[in-house]
Amino acid sequence: MNIYIRSGVAALALAMVAQAAETRTWTSRKGSNVDAQLLKVEGSEVILLTPESREIKLKVEDLSLADRQYLIEYGGAAPEVVASGELGEPENEVKIDTGTFKKLEKPLLLGGSTELSFELLESEHFLIATTGLRPQAMAETAERMWHGMSFEHMNFRKDWGDKKTLIFVVDDEEIYKSLGDWYGRHLESEKAEQDTLNRVAATWNEVSSTTMNLPDDLVSERNLEKRAIVFNARDDRKFKKEMSPFPVHVVAGYLLGKQMGGVSNFGADGYFAISTGFAYFKEIHLTGKTETNLIDVQGSQFDDITTKSGFDDGKSWAKTLRTLVKREKVKPDIEQMLSWKSTDLDPEKLVLIYSFGYYCNSTPKRLSGFANLVRRVETSNQIPEPIELAKIMGFDSVEALQEDWIEFVVSSSFK
Repeated sequence: MNIYIRSGVAALALAMVAQAAETRTWTSRKGSNVDAQLLKVEGSEVILLTPESREIKLKVEDLSLADRQYLIEYGGAAPEVVASGELGEPENEVKIDTGTFKKLEKPLLLGGSTELSFELLESEHFLIATTGLRPQAMAETAERMWHGMSFEHMNFRKDWGDKKTLIFVVDDEEIYKSLGDWYGRHLESEKAEQDTLNRVAATWNEVSSTTMNLPDDLVSERNLEKRAIVFNARDDRKFKKEMSPFPVHVVAGYLLGKQMGGVSNFGADGYFAISTGFAYFKEIHLTGKTETNLIDVQGSQFDDITTKSGFDDGKSWAKTLRTLVKREKVKPDIEQMLSWKSTDLDPEKLVLIYSFGYYCNSTPKRLSGFANLVRRVETSNQIPEPIELAKIMGFDSVEALQEDWIEFVVSSSFK
């Protein structure tokens, strides 16, 4: 029996060494990176080996949460390392070298039309397409949000690869309409379902942001992700300064959705609540307010468009919800929340979704659980059942997770 146990431990140790021997990118809170192999963890410090055979000693608490999770899984570090230190705001703390942004000489032409000609600014992970608006603020916002995801989610950097995400920021109304017409023709050429064509036609001019699938030849030519973000920048003030609320919300939701991947029809319940709560949390937490409303479209031709929003403004959300929960006029319920769609929303439900997103990102321990939840969705292509979600977050039952969430909502920590 003792021999069997020792063999298992030895095999585990060898597996961990094999994983640790892989060269990977390590990230600090400030955003500096180093490519190195993990040699060992010594107490509160980690020793890395660079490709030049130079040893580097770093404090574990200075590493990203994603790196600390790696130390637990492959370096034998104690699980407590992800629950130590301050969360901070990696998106706002990272130093972005905007001098590396590069304006490309070759514009982006869609459909061979000079009417749809976009200037391009290239950053490390994004390609910003504009029609006159200065793209630097959007590029910096996107890169800051990218760093936040890389800091908090272990597989994000590796899964991203070397492709860039295209972001359209269109401040000319006629060009924006023409872009919608072009996209409709592209969907028809791809033989998209009629419901998809109707939805795009009905909502294109109503929304301030959406996403669209790019043609394969453009994806290949520019080394792009298939899905692009589109901003209808009719209110261009939102795009003249980095980390403005609405762009932060949109990019946060896109990055989380990309990391979680698609979900199957039978496992989609909860996807809306988790991604929406996360986007609102990042928007309000990083900028201090929200400028984002959701829209819902119904009817045979999607001609019934309604707006969904929270309470009067983002600053009142926590205070109002706290009062409603204390008076038992609103009861946070995990299982109900995971079943909600945009059609179900009222202000109370939207702010409850936000409060759960805030809860999942409110402490290092909870954030570690949330990162594990994202990984589970990524690998299983479905949102786990409530009891499994509770266990991922560190609880034995849904009721225990729910009580902890309620305790957070009525506390002064929920702001």
